[in-house]
Amino acid sequence: MDKSWLWLVIAIGNTRIRAVVFNRDRQIIKEYAYAHKDLPSLEIELTNQQFAKISIFSVVANLVTYWHRLAQTQIITTADIPLQNLYANLGVDRALAAFGAGELYGYPLLVIDAGTALTLTGVDAQKNLVGGAIIAGLRSQFITLHQNTSALPNISIPEYLPDRWANNTNSAIESGIAYIFLYGLQAYIDDWRSQFPDSHIILTGGDGDRLKQWGLKIDVLDSYLVFWGVWHCQF
Repeated sequence: MDKSWLWLVIAIGNTRIRAVVFNRDRQIIKEYAYAHKDLPSLEIELTNQQFAKISIFSVVANLVTYWHRLAQTQIITTADIPLQNLYANLGVDRALAAFGAGELYGYPLLVIDAGTALTLTGVDAQKNLVGGAIIAGLRSQFITLHQNTSALPNISIPEYLPDRWANNTNSAIESGIAYIFLYGLQAYIDDWRSQFPDSHIILTGGDGDRLKQWGLKIDVLDSYLVFWGVWHCQF
């Protein structure tokens, strides 16, 4: 293992910044996750480390880091992802996750990215984008309901799938969001499989663990898809 060769990849998402460090053997040897407001802490933690390569991709155009200014830094955009039929304003995170999943697990595939926004991205066997969908993510559903009503409480995502028929307000919120969210996603999966029976269904994102625990029918849960996408774009 060549420990002198390190590659820093930074993913700037809607609510947090994730970073991983690859070695030459495509092993992730370190990972970091910080809220946007804590970016200075990440910069302090990594500033004194030496990286042969740095790659950054972002869905937040006005957030600039220390690493944006370095000579060895590459800014990755959707145009850099070798998939076909990508539309101009497709998020770079969606394109990278789909490409990373396809290169690692095979095409065709449907990627469900359960983050602040939940996205579905379908790619066929010829690496053409078929299409997808976007809704507010699971955590965002709970937050938005609280923020846009005068009396409904702010509650956490339940660990286990709740009872469908609730007898109090908190349980009713859990039930309504959980079942409509879960079965809406399952309808998309079922429709995709009807068109691509041999497709892989890949789940990623911060709320992926919870959806899998609730019983969403997927093939793989992989929280590093965007980073695998960056790796396969480069080599």
